[in-house]
Amino acid sequence: MSRRKLISLTLKGLLAWLVLSSLVWYFGEWLGKGLFPLLKAVIMTMNSEMSPSLDLVKPTAQLDYALELSVWLLRPVYLNAGQFIPPGTELKSSAHLLHPLVPLVIELSILLVWPVQRWSQRCLLIALGLLTAILVIMATVPALLLGKLEISFQDVALTGKNPRPVPWFVDWMVFCEMGGRWLLAIAAAWLCIQLQRGLLRD
Repeated sequence: MSRRKLISLTLKGLLAWLVLSSLVWYFGEWLGKGLFPLLKAVIMTMNSEMSPSLDLVKPTAQLDYALELSVWLLRPVYLNAGQFIPPGTELKSSAHLLHPLVPLVIELSILLVWPVQRWSQRCLLIALGLLTAILVIMATVPALLLGKLEISFQDVALTGKNPRPVPWFVDWMVFCEMGGRWLLAIAAAWLCIQLQRGLLRD
């Protein structure tokens, strides 16, 4: 690829990123609420001891919404040999709404500027991108919300004997927060490109 084409592709990518970021910011509330049923199903699968509910709240002095998870404990939660959280306790965690939607922007920015021969290939790329972006969000957002709760549990658990083991999704949350979310978006875009090439060849 020539230098001129590379610069043009980069500028197109930045433009796509700006447009998509604006759309996600404007339609963020609608997107967040639309994902509630899927996110709730994943949360219940990851932890069956809690009854979750999701809501969007807009804290004062903030421009974007926060995604808030409220859970009602169905069974006692063991912390350590001398402490547990009784059933019926309500716990909450939250995250900025736009933060979990970053993979959607990254993936679609790549797919919108990826060179193709026909419009049918572009449409297929976008359709695959939307599907895989939702899968990435489902794989990261529940772990983020539950991980924040579990970290607070672990802080208390470590103060006594026989603390509870750290759940697997806490490590997954840390990976995603250290840049793994971006890597998943790029990997999902690569997967969409490979699928498009296999389904609609040039």
